Amino acid sequence: MTGWSRETPWKQGQVLPDEAVAELGLRSANSPEKTLVVVISHDCDLAASPEKEPNVEVIIGQEIESLNGNFTHAKTARVLHLSFFAESGRRGVELRAARKTVIAKSDLVAFQPRRDLSLDPQGHSILQRWLAARYRRAAFPDAFERRLNESGAAMRLSKVLVAVGKHITAIFFDIDEGREIQHSGPEDTYTLAVVLLYTSEPGGRQSESVVLKAKEQIENVFRELFFKDGSWKNIELRECMVISDEALTYAQSLMLKQWRLEHLSLREEPPQSVMEQ
Repeated sequence: MTGWSRETPWKQGQVLPDEAVAELGLRSANSPEKTLVVVISHDCDLAASPEKEPNVEVIIGQEIESLNGNFTHAKTARVLHLSFFAESGRRGVELRAARKTVIAKSDLVAFQPRRDLSLDPQGHSILQRWLAARYRRAAFPDAFERRLNESGAAMRLSKVLVAVGKHITAIFFDIDEGREIQHSGPEDTYTLAVVLLYTSEPGGRQSESVVLKAKEQIENVFRELFFKDGSWKNIELRECMVISDEALTYAQSLMLKQWRLEHLSLREEPPQSVMEQ
């Protein structure tokens, strides 16, 4: 194939022009007029020759009126809400992992990326983290998750956190201080520390205040469900901390696992939390 070279104008996070979307048959059947197709192949793969990397991976997304905070900052593995910059201001885009597809470089070579839509460095970083996180989701002990789910705690925590989603960057669990311990019976409790990471973006003070209230609600949920007759049963909540996303250290992040919000009753596809480790 001629025309494709290492100097290709295509980069990760760029958007296909409308004529390419139409010609390549990539329009969404549900909302064709809102379709936005985003390139997700890594820049190195895009620069590689078609003999080595013949295809470009894309996601068929769509424009949305506003971002849902529960899907921003790569908090879920299946859905991502991103803000693209445009001449008319920011424009929201929804990407779903299930809508990935590939197109041949030979089919894309005739087109140029849209210049009226772009991601800033932070948005690009979030996109990369989201793409990687689908294969790097944290796993928790089955028995711990069973205790959390069967008690109703998972559902109640989910409802608390969804209500403040736009203020939270991530939710982390530290179980048994990172040790792998087998537990038997309600008296043999898992110890748990929860870290709520709030956004330091504009409005950070408000986010801190909102998340502090969520912290109180979470503490109440655990005490109501797991503190019986003067002692903890099944799960002992030892601490619930609220930290700015600018204050969490790399060393701390290595010790924590992000919790998966798997049991949201308000959503058709429950989000699954993710973390770059």
